[in-house]
Amino acid sequence: MKTQNASFAWQRVAMLYQYNAPWIRKQTIIYFLFSIVTSLVYLLIPSQTIRMGIYSPCRTILLFMFIWAPIVFTKGGDTRVVDRLIPASALEKLMFYLSYLLIVIGLACYLFPWMAEKISPELYPSEMNAGSTIQNVSVPLVFEWSTFLSTIAAMLTCFYFVIAAKRNRLVKAYLISIGVSIFLSIINTFYGVKEAIVAGYREAASQGSAASETEITEMVSSALNDHLYFSFFALAINVGFIFLLIFLSYRSLYRSNL
Repeated sequence: MKTQNASFAWQRVAMLYQYNAPWIRKQTIIYFLFSIVTSLVYLLIPSQTIRMGIYSPCRTILLFMFIWAPIVFTKGGDTRVVDRLIPASALEKLMFYLSYLLIVIGLACYLFPWMAEKISPELYPSEMNAGSTIQNVSVPLVFEWSTFLSTIAAMLTCFYFVIAAKRNRLVKAYLISIGVSIFLSIINTFYGVKEAIVAGYREAASQGSAASETEITEMVSSALNDHLYFSFFALAINVGFIFLLIFLSYRSLYRSNL
């Protein structure tokens, strides 16, 4: 196909946006609206118990909305034969998909909740003073990045099966992306936090007392920092997996253009 060897052109990327506009426009609007409502819940409900009881499930829903966002490209059926006729190279198609999923959908899911969480301490300063075990844990930056990248890896897994699976692509996209998300989440969090809490309770039990919230907080923070090498290992796995998925997705798009 001629476009495989043609130079990259943003005009063709824009053309792909226009072609997919009927589906992605609806998805973008729904995602932004749900994200805004979630953020308003976090900001406007004065009771912390009620607020978090609603906000936490909404954030979980946003997580799955992000991971499963590529499902929009199934368009209610398999139009990949028609997609091949679009005069765009595999690289241009990949750029369109990734820019939409990572930038547009990423902002739709996480921009307003992030802003709400930054504004909230100004509205409810007393809650910051009270705090909780999780809020007081000092989490290394590499741990946060590893967790963030694991979500992207799960989404790219869903995307890959949407464009590459020959049969049952929806089932594969849903189930395998969740499997990857669970696997990477275990790698990212299980070891350090589990060991910290177990060590805290063992130490407290040896002293004949239950571990307090402050003690557990300190030991979780300490364990995360003491096992920082494991966080770098988990980060490397996430980064490598993301690059592998991007390569496999490009190869699938390239072959479909032939």
